[in-house]
Amino acid sequence: MKTKKLFLIIALVVGCAVGAHAQKTVFKFRDAQARAGDAVTEVCVKPTVVEVKILEDKERIKDEWTLSKEEVEIAMKGELDNIRAWGTYLSTIKYNCDVIMGATFKVEDNEKTGGYTVTVVGYPGIFANWHPATQDDYEWIRLQKLSPTDGRSQIAPVVKNKN
Repeated sequence: MKTKKLFLIIALVVGCAVGAHAQKTVFKFRDAQARAGDAVTEVCVKPTVVEVKILEDKERIKDEWTLSKEEVEIAMKGELDNIRAWGTYLSTIKYNCDVIMGATFKVEDNEKTGGYTVTVVGYPGIFANWHPATQDDYEWIRLQKLSPTDGRSQIAPVVKNKN
């Protein structure tokens, strides 16, 4: 009788331990914010103007980044903007730059790893010559902000042509 109780107690303890171990969920969280040529700014009294200089010694880049299924589908919620931002972030770290200009992306299944591959192609650049906007800058800023076509142009950087 005592042996049956002891066996039952041991089985119960082992069962609880296995059940507790099986319910353990491992989740890794990662977040990134990157610049892909479109700076987002808040309302400002005096805008800051900056030049983007392409790093000539780097030429055009092509990076492939491998992401796990959990990173893409859980942490990044499967959203392409998040996946592209993460690829851009990794490329800016690799090339020690501020922005990847003219960035294009390819996101696809990676059958070898069971995850995804993100390919980033573009030109690494740095921000240079930061300065408060001058009177010459205000006219092209005003023109750009008064002619929104898609909603994004209100937050996109303004490009001044030297014509």
